[in-house]
This record gives sequence, C-alpha cells and structure tokens, in this order.
Amino acid sequence: MDNFKVRVNKRLSFAINILIVFLIMLGSATAYSSGVWHFNIDAKRAFLFEILSSLKPIIENIILLILADRVLKKVNFNKIRDVWLQIVFYSLFFSLLVWGMIAVKFNTFDIFRSSFPILFQTNKLATAALTVCVGAFLLRKINIEKIKLKYLIYAFLVLSVMPTVLWITKLSGDANFSFGTMLWGIFLLLTAKYLNQISAENKVKYAKRFLGIFAGSGLVLTLLLNLVGPHNIIFNNGDIAINRLSFLMTNSWAFFIGLSVFILLKQQNITNYISWDLVFGASLFSTHFLFIKPFWRNMWGTVYWMQQTPLHLIGAILISAAVTTLIAILIEILRGNFKHQVLTFSPKKTVAMVIVLALSIFANVIMLISNSSFSVRSAVAVVQYKPQLMLLNMLMIFAFIMIIFALINRLVISITAFSVVLLVFVFANYQKILSRDEPILPVDISSNLKNIKEITSLVNVWLVAAVAAILVILVLLGVYLERRAKFVPIFSWKQRLLLLVGGVAFLGFFMIKLPLMPSSVVTWKTEDHTIFNDVMANQFKYKAHPGSIKGDFRSNGPVVTLVSRMIIPIMEQPSGYSKATIMQLSQKLEKEAKSINKDRQNDISKQTVVYILSESFSNPQRIPGVQMNDPIPNTDQLKKMTTSGLMDSYGYGGGTADMEYEALTSMSLNNFAPALSTPYVELMPKIKYQPSVLDLFKTKNAIHPFQPTYYNRINAFKQLGFQKFYNTYAPDQVKYKEAIGGVESSGDSIASGSKYISDKSAYEELKLIMDQHQGGQFIQLSTMQNHMPYFKDKYGKENNFPASGSLSDASLNRLRTYAYGINQTDQDLKELIKQVDSEKRDVTLVFYGDHLPGLYEWQKDSDQKLVQYDSEIHQTDYFIYSNHSKRKVKKAVAAPYMFTPMMLEQTNSKVSPYYALLTKCMEQLPAGERDKYMLDNGKQVSEKDLTAKQKEVLNEYKLIQYDITAGKHYLSENSSFFKV
Repeated sequence: MDNFKVRVNKRLSFAINILIVFLIMLGSATAYSSGVWHFNIDAKRAFLFEILSSLKPIIENIILLILADRVLKKVNFNKIRDVWLQIVFYSLFFSLLVWGMIAVKFNTFDIFRSSFPILFQTNKLATAALTVCVGAFLLRKINIEKIKLKYLIYAFLVLSVMPTVLWITKLSGDANFSFGTMLWGIFLLLTAKYLNQISAENKVKYAKRFLGIFAGSGLVLTLLLNLVGPHNIIFNNGDIAINRLSFLMTNSWAFFIGLSVFILLKQQNITNYISWDLVFGASLFSTHFLFIKPFWRNMWGTVYWMQQTPLHLIGAILISAAVTTLIAILIEILRGNFKHQVLTFSPKKTVAMVIVLALSIFANVIMLISNSSFSVRSAVAVVQYKPQLMLLNMLMIFAFIMIIFALINRLVISITAFSVVLLVFVFANYQKILSRDEPILPVDISSNLKNIKEITSLVNVWLVAAVAAILVILVLLGVYLERRAKFVPIFSWKQRLLLLVGGVAFLGFFMIKLPLMPSSVVTWKTEDHTIFNDVMANQFKYKAHPGSIKGDFRSNGPVVTLVSRMIIPIMEQPSGYSKATIMQLSQKLEKEAKSINKDRQNDISKQTVVYILSESFSNPQRIPGVQMNDPIPNTDQLKKMTTSGLMDSYGYGGGTADMEYEALTSMSLNNFAPALSTPYVELMPKIKYQPSVLDLFKTKNAIHPFQPTYYNRINAFKQLGFQKFYNTYAPDQVKYKEAIGGVESSGDSIASGSKYISDKSAYEELKLIMDQHQGGQFIQLSTMQNHMPYFKDKYGKENNFPASGSLSDASLNRLRTYAYGINQTDQDLKELIKQVDSEKRDVTLVFYGDHLPGLYEWQKDSDQKLVQYDSEIHQTDYFIYSNHSKRKVKKAVAAPYMFTPMMLEQTNSKVSPYYALLTKCMEQLPAGERDKYMLDNGKQVSEKDLTAKQKEVLNEYKLIQYDITAGKHYLSENSSFFKV
C-alpha cells in the first residue's frame, strides 16, 4: 500500500511540475512575441495573447511565494549558495549558447552582465529570489515574531499599485522600477510570513474572494483596453497595456491572482509536490536577457504567428510551449547532475555532456570567424539572423565530439583529441583562405595528402612546425592529466555503441539529404518540395551557395557546408560500362571522326573563336502575357542571317556557371546526378582532366567583368587551361569598367545598389584582348550588365523600356528595367559585329543567353503559369556568327553542350573523336536539360519518348561522359580520343 502511494505521489508530482513549466512557457512565448499582436489586428487573437502573456508575472509571484514559504521554515548559507549558483548557471549557459549560435552581437559588457546577473539585474525574478533567501536568513537573525498588515498595505501601494497605474498609462517603463525588485522580494517574504499568522479557513475564504475579483476585473480590463486603446492616445501605438503589465512582476492583478492561487495550492498540499528548482530554472530559461529574442522571435518565428490561420496559430503556440517544456526539464536535470558530479569530483556522463556542449559552442564560433579571417563583426553580420542554422551546426559538432568520446571513453583524452582536430582544421582552413581565398573542402583532404609537397610550399614551414609542436604538447598534457586524475570510464559499452551509431546516423542523414537540395528555390521542381527541403529552406534558412564557396561557409556555417559537400554523387553508371566497351566505342568514334574530316578542310586552332555568355539575355516577347516592342531588333535580324535559334537553359533566374561549363566542356548536366548542381565546385576538384574547347587552341583567355571568386572560377579556369583570367581583381584586371550610360561601375557584389560593368565595356575589353594576339586564339567572355536586381528606374526614369500585359505591376517594373538593359546590349552587339566584320582574320562568335531573368510574375495564378510556361521560361537566344563564312548549321533548339560541334561544323573545321560524338549528339538528339528534351517546336519530352537510335546515341554519350568524370578514366588526357 505504501509503495502504491509513493508511485501515485511521484506521478502526481511529475504531472503538476510538467503543467507549471508548460504554463511558464505559454506565458513567455506570448509575452516575448511583442510586435506580433496589437490593437486593431484581430480582437480575438489579441485577447488570447493578452490572457496567456499575463501568466508570466502570475507564475513568477507564485514561484517566489513558494520559495518564501520554504525558506521561512529552513534557510542556511547552502540554500543561498544553491540559488545563486543556479542563477549563474542559467545566465552563463544561455549567454554562451546565443554567442555560439551567433544569434546576438558579442560584446564585453554582456560578458559582465552574464557573469554577474544579480549585480546588473539581468533577470528580475532571479534578483527577487536571491533577495527572498537572504531576507529569510536575516529575518531569522532579527527574530521578528509578527508582521502588521498595515505596513504590508503601505508597501503594496508603493511597490504594486503605483507602478501598475504608471505602466498602464505609459508614464513609466521597466527601467524606472528596477530598484523595486529587491524590495518586492522582501515584500513577498513578509507576506508569506504574515500568511502563517492567519487561520487556514480565513486564508482560503479570502483567497477565493480575491481570485474572483481580480481574475474577473482583469478580464474586464483587457476587454476595455482593447475597445478604448485605438481611440485614446494613452493606449494607442500598438503597445498593449496588458502586454506591458506582463513584464511588471509587481503588477496588482498578478500579485493578487498569484497570492490566491498559492494559498489554494498550499491548502491542498500541492505546493509540496512542486519542484522549485525546476520551475525556477524554467523561468530563468524562458526569460534570459540575451536568449529571449533569438529564441522566441527568430527560432520559433513568433513574429509570423498572426499571419497563420486560427488552427495553425493555436497549434504553433501549444507546440512551442510543449517543446520548450521538454527542453527546460532536460536542462534542469542536466544542471542537477552536473552540480552533483562536480561537487563530488566524479565526472561522468553529465559532465561530459556539458563539456561537449561547451566545446561545440566554442568550435562553431572559432570555425565561423576563421572563415571571415577572424573578423567577428563580419561573421556576425552574415549569420546573426539564422540561429536555427547555427544551432544545427553546433548539433553536428556535438555529434562528432560524442563519436570521439564513444570511441575513446576517457574525459581528458577525448577533449584533447577533439582540440587537436579543431586546431588542425582552423589552422589549415585559415592558411588556405590566405593563399587561395577559399576555405577547406572535403575534397581537399584527399587531394592535399596526394600533393603534400605542393601544399607545404604555400605555407610557412616554421609556422607549421610551431603548430605541430603545440599539438604534441596538447596530446602529452592530455595523457598526463588523464592518468593523474584517474577518472573512471564515462560510458558503458551499450551507451558507447548507442552514441556511436546515433552520431554517425545523425551526420550521415544530413550528408545524404543536403546535397540533394537544389541550389536555388527559383529552380525547384514540384518533387523538390519535400518535408526536409522545405524545413531546411524555410525554417532553418539554409540555402546552398555553389556560386561562392566562401559565402557558403559564412552563410550556412562551416560544419553544415562541409557535411553538404561530403557525399555528392557525380553520375549514375550507364549500363554496359567497362574498359572493353569504352575502347570499342573509342575506336568507333575515331572512324567517325575520320569520316567527318574527309569533308572538312580547316584547322580551328588557326582561327579566333569567342564564346560570349550574355547574362540573362532572352527576348521577353516569347513570354505569354508580355506586350512590348522588340527590345533586341538587331540580334533578331542577325539571327536570320546565320546559325541561330533558341537555347534550352538549365536554369531560370540562375545557373550561369552551369551553362558556361556545358558550353566549354560539351558535357550535359542532364547526364549528371541531380545533386551535382555546379560542376566547377563539385566535380572539377575531383578529376584530373576535363576536356574542353580550350584543348583545340594554344592561346586561350577568359574575361568576366566582375569578381572572380564566384563558382570557383579561378581554380576551374586554371584547370581548364585558361592562361589569363581578366576580372575586377588583381593581377589581371579589366581595363574598361564603365556601366551603362558611361558612369563608373559600382559594387563588386550582387546587391540592389550595384551598377555592373556594361556590355559595351565588356566588348571593348574583348577587342583589346583579341588584338594582343594575331594568331589563332580562344576567348571566353561572360558578361554582367543584365544581372539582377532589376529595380525600378535603375537606369533613370527616362530609361525604362515600355512594357505592358498581364504581369503584376512589380514584375512589369522589373521587366522595363531589364528590357532597357538588353536593348543596350543589342545596340552594343551591333557595333561588335561591325568590328568583327572589319577583321581580316577569321573570327567566329558563339553568343548565347545563359538563362532568363527570374522576374516573371503574373497577376493571377502565377505559380501555375510558371509550370504551364516551363518551356518558354527556359528558352534563351543564341547565334553563331563567322565573319568570313556563310555556312549555317540548322538547329532550332540547342543545348549549350552542342555549341562546340556546331561551331566546328560552321567553320568547316576538323574534329577529334570526342567532337565526332558531340556532332552526332547535336545532329540526332534534341536539346536536353532538367531531365527533359526540348523539340524544335518547343515541346518537351522525356527520355523514354526518344527513338531507339536516339537512345543508342545518348547511351554512347553517357558512357564517355561517365568515364571522364566518375568512371575509371580509361580515356586519359593524352589519349588520341581528344586529339584532332
């Protein structure tokens, strides 16, 4: 029977504490979501938030009264110490957490505020609680027998009634009543002592009466303020009086309701079941001065709650309170165990967990700022609004450290092992940033081990030796301390196995899922909207930045970025792949190359060939719902005279580097795995040789009038064989830098205020580079003029190209700006053609728009129309123009990987076996992008719709592409397969 009562009491105690913590979280969630709700938005929702937020000061008073009641019975120095340590633990713990998440700006003053929370009164509940304990200790020394009611009434008028009136009428704020926190603690202590002087019967009678009066009047006041507020200057401006009172612990309604509930709970002996440490800790957790904004507003997104449906709103409130209740309970359990293990000097699981968490916080910060050249300001500026993503980085580090702990199972040695790994990574990462302006990638680990001599030549040998010496000292010190302390193993074998499997599974899950996320939400297909992808993009604010490796690390965090690049599949192995198959296919294509070359007389290496990737160049007239005059009349006229048509673009609103890669290498992204979104970044560092059109020339240069770091271009272009890469950075800076209108270009990033270098300047730069060499040469020019953003009046009010139609007003404004830009390109292109025509040497231009601008938005059913017009929004313009040749290659719709075989055919130039294959693909296959194939009429079909002959050609193409990129590389760089 006794055992049964014990079990019942435990369950009752558990349920009561869960409920109280849940109510604490409800009150805090609604109170700290200020800005979410205010007058005149939704009366019912505002009323709900006001009632829930009033829980906060009510429960705070109950917590203090319970403490006061207990310390009046027994108080000593240990109790005061325990309360103070609990306050300091929560203050420092959550301060470190928000700094580790880069959720707030780090400053020295906040360190002092976190370390001395009572001195700086960072949490008024904490100050009041400690005052209650100290006051009870002194009260016992003074030995006051009775408390007079009239003195309590006087104190109540000064400490509660007066502040309440002033707060409601906005005549004072929080800062004006900070002095009253300690006095309020004393007042509650004396109130609790006075209650002991009253009979139980009277206490209950008055408690019920006060509860009815103040709960009822509180509801009436709330309704009244909602009615009066919008019409009275005292209560307007969206700052609800009830919300203000939720931050005034001494407000009269909170006191009397809290006092009444406390009396009733005590009368039923329910207060004996309440874990004061737990509810106090939960309050400290939910009201931490640094944690509240990133936690409630940013992580839980309370600022968006009012935009949700009533059902979703209630669900969001309840879920946030339930989850944070669980977190609060776990943290308090962790704190209690940590305290015991530290005081007994027997560190085990809890101490290990706390240390691992601290290491995770530190590691995330140090890795993040190392990617910003140890500039804390730069690091914080990028990620301070992504606490969820930074928390995920910390959890990944936590999982990695726990794997180390599970393997070693010794506290000091495990800490040492991780410290060594962290130091090596940060050092190597920083050195790579200094030498190459990009952080370490997973592929660097394997490649650097193979090229250790090259790597050591880039760094100071003495610096490396010093770091190595520090590592040796760390290891020796760790081993010494572990042996000296004689700590017992941390985990059992079962626990170690669980931690090992759990950590690997957690990291492995993200290694598999993150690479499958598309790099841009604009290019997402219906099947891309999985739960994982949507949560990562919308809740965690994760966005892959393949255009900038450094930007990826800084924006998404170092660990998430590393994990996302660990496992990126290149290409699925085609059926029948083997050395014999590749050799047989190679011989077949050599014969086909000889057959083609019988009718071709020219050597392309003696000509000048220029590939022009024109940023976002595409005629808007093809888009349904757009009404405008032709913005590119010169281009359209030229297209009638030469090889031309539409290009099937891989992207919409993005994908520049992908199109550039396809055009240069003649390899289709359609054949690669969907997870491989940017070959420059995710493929080329892994392979030794990438065949390209550059192989056909001895002189080859690239021009991009912008910063060169996007898409790993510096390294990729070097690997492809470009001898010089002209851009806006040293050492090979472009000479011509004017923007449209002859004004100086500004901005070296993609931002609203940037004025990019014009196409006119880019073409002048092209002419300058062409004239530096009179023999055969290849030049790649990728322009920037027409890059987004296309804000209204970007080029001046008088320079907006007229447009109308069924697009939204915002979309039409962007279109007018964009159309003016491509109209300027069209005029500048006409002048470029004139210059090319004046050349005596043979010059061929391969001109194409990389993708459409992501600006099209219709007035009605825009999302459905994006799907309906999928073909149109992936069609750009292309042409191949030769100044001394009138040959035409008929290809109404081409893909970028077809340009080189088309260029070779137009110039009547000989081909290698590789380009014999590409010639066959160009002639027999429709343009293929995005797992679709676009026919000459613009209709899109799938691979299964191809003919048997087309499927055979496609399989040959896939076999060769697979061997070069993901296979055994049977066709090496020196193979005759790539020679003309």
